[in-house]
Order: sequence, then structure tokens, then C-alpha cells
Amino acid sequence: MSRLLVYVMVPVLIACVLIASRFVSWDSLKGEDPQAREFVVKGTELLGAQTDRDNRSAVSAFTRAIEISPEYAEAFVKRGLAHYRLGEYRKAIDDYTQTLSLNRYAADAYYSRGDAHRALGDYQRALADYTASLEKRWAGFVTWKRAETYLEMGDTQRALEDYGAVIEHKPGAAAYYYRGLAYTQLVEDQLALADLSKSIEIEPAFAEAYLRRGEIYLRLNQSDAADSDYQKVVQLSTDEIQGWGEGHPTLGPIYFRRASAYQRLGRYDDAHADYEKVLALQPGSKMAQKAARELNIEFKK
Repeated sequence: MSRLLVYVMVPVLIACVLIASRFVSWDSLKGEDPQAREFVVKGTELLGAQTDRDNRSAVSAFTRAIEISPEYAEAFVKRGLAHYRLGEYRKAIDDYTQTLSLNRYAADAYYSRGDAHRALGDYQRALADYTASLEKRWAGFVTWKRAETYLEMGDTQRALEDYGAVIEHKPGAAAYYYRGLAYTQLVEDQLALADLSKSIEIEPAFAEAYLRRGEIYLRLNQSDAADSDYQKVVQLSTDEIQGWGEGHPTLGPIYFRRASAYQRLGRYDDAHADYEKVLALQPGSKMAQKAARELNIEFKK
């Protein structure tokens, strides 16, 4: 997996792994009906694959467990995750609500229900659920999710407070990066530069941080510093592309990032070629639409 995807998807990756694996232990399984327990174990194994087909099968397995044991909280919370992955957000909300009514796994059920509300654009309910989860058990990735929700609502100040809390507990590159982006929204350029520089100090190969820092330098008319960062983006992106192989289907974001750097360096032919790669690798995607707009604006006037 590319560094871009690792850092940008950190909260999602952590949450999916945790809820898929947290509950299968002797302590959580003992006392349950043996047949229902078998269906929960089977469903949990299917969740690990994360394909639509396997998630459908997982829903069926957890449903059988619930039919056998109607108060099996683990089956409800995990069926909620399978529904969530399938885009069936209201069904997921129903399952997480049922989990909460059974007074089990409250912290996990709250943040997971928050994810479903957020996917439906119901940010107020998402915030309420993330906050309830944090009151049950503080977790950095839940605080991160709440910060992202605040940003989506335009409440940058509260987002900054949450990113600050994450940094206080675990000052990683991604947390500094996202707080830097929040500062950028407030046009607090020096604070943004400090956070993006800190993320690069922690993770020197964090190409997306170089790209965002370069944009600030360019806005501040520090062209030499901007060019240096964009050159670094090109280098790191090229290394990633070569590592995967140029036609790998997951490389759309990397080509888009490199195209952005080429464009700012005035290397328009190279930028054009990379935007075309995005269109070929991920046709119909939001990123492809952005690439098409860039091609139209910059190259087809």
C-alpha cells in the first residue's frame, strides 16, 4: 500500500480492524449458545476479506447467530459493520442501536453508529455518537473521526482541538499533517507550515505533506522552497509508481499527486500524461473527474 493511502486512511483502517477482531476471545464467547457462537466465528472470518460477497455472507452468518440467540450483542455489532461496508447505513444503525440496548460494547457501537450517521450526512448525530464513544473509552482514532466531522461542518476550531488531543497522546506524522490542513483552512500559514514540517520530520517520505507545504510556500511567494518540495513529491511519487508497476490499478492517487507537482513546476507535458493515467486507471471516479477538470483548465484553453 502506498504511503499516501496509509496516512490518509489511517482512521478508517484502524476502525475496521478493531471492530472486526476485538471481540473474538474466550471471555466474549463463553456462555453463548455453541451453534450461535460458530456462526459468529464464521462471520468474523468473512469480515476479514472485506469483499461485498464476503460481507453478504457475513450478514447471513450473523443473522443466523441472532436467530439462535436473540441477545447476542457481538453478532449485532459485527453485522452492523458488514452492513456498513455494503453501504447499508440505516441497517447498520439499527444493529448498532440494538447492540447498545444490550449494554455491551458501547464504545465500539457508538463510534460505529457515528460512522453510519456521518456517511448519511447526519453530522450532528455522528458528533453525538463519537462523543458518547469517547466518554466510554478515549481512543485516538475516534477523536480523529470527530475532528474530520467538525471539518466537514466547517467548525475548524473544534477540529483543531481534537487533532491537538490526538497529538498530545500520540504525536504521529498523520496527526500533524491533518492539523496542518486544518490550519490551512484558517489561513494560519505559519502554524500550518510548522505542523507539515513536523510530519515530514517524523516521516521523511510523506509525499502528500511535501505537496501541501509546497502549496503554502508558493502562496507566500517562497518559490525556491516550493519548487524544492514539488521536486521531492515527484521523486517520492516516481519511486512508489516504479515499486508497484506503472499500470497498477491503485496508483490513481499517486499519479494525481505527481501531476499536481509537475503542474506547479511548469512541466505541463508530464502533468498531462499523469492526469491521463488517472483517467485510464480509475474511470468514472471522483479523482478522474478532478483530473479531467485539470486537463480542461490547464491544457485545453
